[in-house]
Amino acid sequence: MNKFISSTFNNTIVELDGNHYERCVFENCEIVYKGLQPFNLINCNFIACKWKFEGAASNTINFLKVMYKDMGEFGKKMVEATFENIKK
Repeated sequence: MNKFISSTFNNTIVELDGNHYERCVFENCEIVYKGLQPFNLINCNFIACKWKFEGAASNTINFLKVMYKDMGEFGKKMVEATFENIKK
């Protein structure tokens, strides 16, 4: 795992997968998560960044959208329960 500590990223594409970011600042960056490897974000600051999900991460987001929109009350409850578990 690559470690970035107290680094500043400006106007660049930053891939989260497989990296450790601690006390970093991201400004005007595109933050990309593919869902391929674990990553760490500890006490980081994001300023005017765009988030992009690709590959497996994008597939997971699409799954949640379909469940919420197209599976009636069951789908909505499943997605909401998933987010409640995340909050714990």
